[in-house]
Amino acid sequence: MYHFNRALEIQQQYLLPNNPSLATTYNHIASAYYKQNLFEEALPYYKKALEIEQISLPDDHSSIATSYFNISTAYVSLSRWSDALEYSQKAVEQMKKRLETDPSTLGSFIHHVGYIYHQQNKYQEALIYYEEALQLYDAQFMENDSSLAIVYHRTGSAYYQLNMYEKALVLYQKTLNIELKTLPDNAETIAVTYSNLSTAYLGLKRFDEALLAAEQAVDQLRKTLPYNDPQVIQHQLFVEAIKQRQISEKSSS
Repeated sequence: MYHFNRALEIQQQYLLPNNPSLATTYNHIASAYYKQNLFEEALPYYKKALEIEQISLPDDHSSIATSYFNISTAYVSLSRWSDALEYSQKAVEQMKKRLETDPSTLGSFIHHVGYIYHQQNKYQEALIYYEEALQLYDAQFMENDSSLAIVYHRTGSAYYQLNMYEKALVLYQKTLNIELKTLPDNAETIAVTYSNLSTAYLGLKRFDEALLAAEQAVDQLRKTLPYNDPQVIQHQLFVEAIKQRQISEKSSS
């Protein structure tokens, strides 16, 4: 941080206030604060970089979009959702000005807008952006690319929250397929996905499949955690709850 601030002092002595090199230094300082979780401190530097870029760079320059995105991520970290949404949408608008845009970058910006809506429990709005991002990702990445897993997971989660269990299942299964290929065999994330599959099956009253997925979640956790770990116990209780619900459903039918 000291060296960045010292560089800024020197640049301010010799460069015009709208020189793009100053924007680069402001971004470096902001990034250093961000990496220390000092998000409030990062924001003024991100915004100063943006001001310079808007004056000195072409109207469709991708660096402006990146600065909007950086500001949005800082606001997300502060749970300032309306501010985060404003800047994330500006990032997407800015990136779409370009005649040639990297689909993966644009997809990540659009996905970020969906994530902000998701965090506010606005699942319908989130899905609009998630699905748009997936169209870009699906055209850009291979089916087993790890970059897709988180997008599939979040999109599936939004569908689940809207009680659209069949659609959630498809996306959770895609998430699992990627994780099984790309993550270590004992990754706890895989257990989470098995659990998500189980809850979606449960929503559809497909109890046998729900039970199998829940048991697979327990087995996955046991690869790294002891039998008496709270996570293992919680998942075991979920297995028992599925069994009880299955019995109850059969007895009432």
